[in-house]
Amino acid sequence: MITENINLDQVKEIYNSSNKEFITEESNNTAIEDNNMKNYLYYDDNDSTKALGYVTVYEKCDFIEKEEFDVQIDNIDENSVYIWEIGTRKGYEGQGIATKLLKYVIEKYKGQDIYTCLDEKNIASIKIHEKVGFRKIKEFTGDFFEGDEHYIISKLKNK
Repeated sequence: MITENINLDQVKEIYNSSNKEFITEESNNTAIEDNNMKNYLYYDDNDSTKALGYVTVYEKCDFIEKEEFDVQIDNIDENSVYIWEIGTRKGYEGQGIATKLLKYVIEKYKGQDIYTCLDEKNIASIKIHEKVGFRKIKEFTGDFFEGDEHYIISKLKNK
């Protein structure tokens, strides 16, 4: 079962339970507090009290500016959306939760271009995004964590 913007305290709980290597606390707080962001939480069908994963979608096309990326992307459609972050509760990785959440987002935002930005070291997330159809459109270097990390912006042409 997937819910929208319900039990946002569980988004923070999942963030705190999982490896925070690729998401900052500041980013996670923004995901919860920003009204332009929708959080979709995944619950096991047998337990509707504990979310096992979440995906946050930024519903504005100005994500490059919002994220303060030092990169240009031409022709971003004004109806585009951006996957801000995705997380799986510790102990539930590798069970297809992130894939289910991504497929849900693809269906929910059908007809819109969907973007994401991933650290090149986050191989598992890159593979999941590629599996559902995201393709790399841009690479850049940023300093969000330790300086000079390499990032990949990917896009799903969702028509």
